Amino acid sequence: MGEICRKPEQKNARIYGEYLDMQDMFENDRINQSSQSLITDCHLCWRQITGFVAAVTMLALAGCQPATMPSSSLPAATAAAASSQIQQVSPVTKPASAETSNQTGSVTSRIAPNNPPDTKMSDQGSATDLATANAIMDSIIWQFQTDDKVLETDEATIPIGADPSLSDDALDAAFALLSSRVRPQSFAPVFEMPPKGDGVIRVGLLVPLSGEYAALGMEIRRSVEMALFKISNPKIEIVFLDTKGGETAGNAAMTGLNSDVDIFIGPLFTDAVTQARAVTDQMRDGRSRPPMLLLSNNVDVASADRWLMGYLPEQQLDGLLGHAVSTGKRRFALIAQDSLFGQRLLTHASQRLADFGLTPEAVRVLSDDELADETNLKNAIRAFTRYTAPIDDVPLAKDSPFDAVIFAGDPAFALRTAPVLAFYDVGPDRALYLGNALWNQRQLLVEPSLQGGLFSTRPSNLDARFDADWTEIWPEPAGQLARVGFDAMALVAALAKSDNRDWSKQLVSNSGFQGYSGAFRLLPNGRNIRSFELRKIDKGEAKIIRPAPNKI
Repeated sequence: MGEICRKPEQKNARIYGEYLDMQDMFENDRINQSSQSLITDCHLCWRQITGFVAAVTMLALAGCQPATMPSSSLPAATAAAASSQIQQVSPVTKPASAETSNQTGSVTSRIAPNNPPDTKMSDQGSATDLATANAIMDSIIWQFQTDDKVLETDEATIPIGADPSLSDDALDAAFALLSSRVRPQSFAPVFEMPPKGDGVIRVGLLVPLSGEYAALGMEIRRSVEMALFKISNPKIEIVFLDTKGGETAGNAAMTGLNSDVDIFIGPLFTDAVTQARAVTDQMRDGRSRPPMLLLSNNVDVASADRWLMGYLPEQQLDGLLGHAVSTGKRRFALIAQDSLFGQRLLTHASQRLADFGLTPEAVRVLSDDELADETNLKNAIRAFTRYTAPIDDVPLAKDSPFDAVIFAGDPAFALRTAPVLAFYDVGPDRALYLGNALWNQRQLLVEPSLQGGLFSTRPSNLDARFDADWTEIWPEPAGQLARVGFDAMALVAALAKSDNRDWSKQLVSNSGFQGYSGAFRLLPNGRNIRSFELRKIDKGEAKIIRPAPNKI
């Protein structure tokens, strides 16, 4: 499914007139739909009755000349009306609906130019208040379905011809006809994207708008819409393309290409990025492939003209290691989770330590089985820490074998291993714990064995301003992806002011960009450089010990 959201000129009477025409057309379609449904039901019922009567007649006249029964079909006028019918979606009164459907329709709403919406919008129900309706009077959204297929109707066939078993065949066919469940034919609606106007820039947003990850996609969609409303540029259109978390990313990308998008924002997940890139990289019609601002943080999918917008864990780790080395730490140990994320951090940490001329003092990768078994976990960490038990209950006075411990894993991994490390005398009071941005959550901040640990995270100096803008429109608080989505759309809008459409040259700027997600710069190889702030866990809080720089 794809949609367009754009901000037309306020005085564009032609578009407003088209909106009224479309409204009248869909009101008539609702009447036609009801009539069509009634006619179809009656027709199917009549066809079954006449079929049964014909079968009984054939029984009575067995041995006479064979009769031929023509296949029933919808009346020509009715079929023509149904085949051209487009189902109407209930008018949407907010920039992003919390629900997606398989229906195709035309939804028209507007937002006043240069006047951002100031009404909170609800996610539930089809009713809307007047303030919400006035808040979106300048935006036109079209929704269309791209993958519906026409369902063919299965019909029972009555045999034709003189045959000694004609009566049995006719009776079987008659009962088969009456007992069959005849499905009314589904007419796939067809919607063609309107051509772009002069100077219009069309942005394709590839995010999951349905399925398991729809909530993440809707958060990004709202942030992109909010950026568009703040910018109030009538020359920018957004086409919303549902990747369903990766299931339809290739089809969504193809829909974007057919819609003549100039640049893509998204996808979010690695699988979706791989599918979308496979489609866009195979363009052979002479057009240049549209650049992509990927919302992923996986460096493996970055390449020229496919830039990462996400927060890279490798860069967060770089900042931590740089701080630790600058404060005199030299003896590093690595404890990693046996997962893709853990292995990724483990590999990068080893490479970065080598750049500093350092070799890890100890490396331990813990499997899921070891993490699940208490005895195995204790044995593994005891060997990792080189723990020596006291003799005759007399504690041994010794230092930790490590200056710092790097945790390469998710929050559950840190909660599972940190208490055991502390038990074997390598707690945060003896070694500096280095984590990642996932540590910035309540359960880890109050964990006693993680007090004093450090982690890098996105800049927070503009959070209050962004949250205020967000809550003017949306009732739910903004998540981590909202700022990245907003900045991606704001970046496109900023570059759209230039007459130069060489996206690659403009996006790879030495000066970088500053947004709600912090300062960042896009590199020619598709990766990015971002600024991060350094935080320390202290008495249940994540205190900033080094603010993020405002420029790269």
